[in-house]
Amino acid sequence: METTATTLNEAIAAQPLWLQGWVMVLVLTHLVALRFVVRRGEGGKLVLRWQPIAILLSFFAAAALMSWLFSRVGYSRLLGVAHLVFWTPVWVWVFATRSDADRPLLRRYFGLYLLIAGASLVIDLVDLVRYLAGS
Repeated sequence: METTATTLNEAIAAQPLWLQGWVMVLVLTHLVALRFVVRRGEGGKLVLRWQPIAILLSFFAAAALMSWLFSRVGYSRLLGVAHLVFWTPVWVWVFATRSDADRPLLRRYFGLYLLIAGASLVIDLVDLVRYLAGS
């Protein structure tokens, strides 16, 4: 995982295309939450949906922590800690409250988010264990 990149974006751009594609899937999956942040309630009043807001906030918080970690340790398996710290609580909350979704499209989005973010969390956990084991 060695790279001479000076920014996290440069390091990601130097990775194989399949990994760049996976990163793009993660980004898009999280950004789709923007579509569901606001809904029309009774009388046309705008109402916030908290799960999509949490998905977005956790995405940006993880990106900030990941950039900071990159500046300290470079491109390593430790970077996934940012996902574990910020995405895990949101993933658990969305999983527990997914049946509260008020629209079929939102339920489908929650299913997609749980699948994609969940797969990433598993990968990140494996990477963290491997990092701590020295491999």
